[in-house]
Amino acid sequence: MTKRLATYATKAREMWRFLKTQDAFRRAPLLTLWRSAAWYGRCFAGKPTILELPRWKVRMLFPSQRRGFGKFIFAFREYYEPELAYLEKILSPGMVFVDVGANFGVYALVAGQIVGPAGKVLAFEPTARSFDVLRQNIELNRFSNVDAFEVALADRRGKAWLNYGWDPVGNWIGEGPRGENRGEVAQTESLDTILEEKGVWHVNAIKIDVEGGEERVLRGAARCLVRSSPIVIFEFNPACALRCGLSPWGAADFLERLGYQFMLLGECARLAGTASRPDYFNIVAIPEHAAQEFPCSFHFADDLRARI
Repeated sequence: MTKRLATYATKAREMWRFLKTQDAFRRAPLLTLWRSAAWYGRCFAGKPTILELPRWKVRMLFPSQRRGFGKFIFAFREYYEPELAYLEKILSPGMVFVDVGANFGVYALVAGQIVGPAGKVLAFEPTARSFDVLRQNIELNRFSNVDAFEVALADRRGKAWLNYGWDPVGNWIGEGPRGENRGEVAQTESLDTILEEKGVWHVNAIKIDVEGGEERVLRGAARCLVRSSPIVIFEFNPACALRCGLSPWGAADFLERLGYQFMLLGECARLAGTASRPDYFNIVAIPEHAAQEFPCSFHFADDLRARI
């Protein structure tokens, strides 16, 4: 019993630390806590949730998964991640956006609304259950400009073992099943190959959140990166990268060699280099020739390692 209480206390401290880094919680702490409690109530009742994000006029269906990432969008809404709102600054009608690790599709849906019927969104999600919800969310919003692919992007075509994380957002590509290691077989493909097969020759922005495998995705998108110089939003997650057998700095080093600069948004920019920063967060990579186009209110991390 004492050990269990200690575990609960540790988790509570971790959650409190996480909440303090979230813009939504700092803006409206009581409302955020109330929404979080309401989410668990809906999950206890087994009720799926359809949530509207009025800022972008999109609707999202979430299954009643207590451990799913839906609880964060339900609680944080348009302040879910600063990079989500950042799409308004880097996308406009007619542009092309790629969402790698789309999960239920929040980035794909917001981007689909911004780029409009003349634009295109390609969303990649390898997990069967999450892909089904992603497809339902595209249909719910009647988007004809969002294409979904049940594929794990990597650096080559093949098959790989998709390990199940503690919730669907934590699924990751790695070694095959061992013991009670649950998962599924996923088709892998490179972004370059799919873009060329679909006749997509220019991409404006890419978001990558694949639990440590970001470097492999970028290596499989090398031709796109050289040809289009898209803005890249990618997750920095050292523990997950090491688990995948990759360097924590592999994705950043790869982009830096292609002439990208880096910046952090929101609270991560303020907390970078301190013990209070989150264990994982997003980094925005800007092609060097386009860096001057962005407002000086954003912090450019000239020495990313020193900042982190």
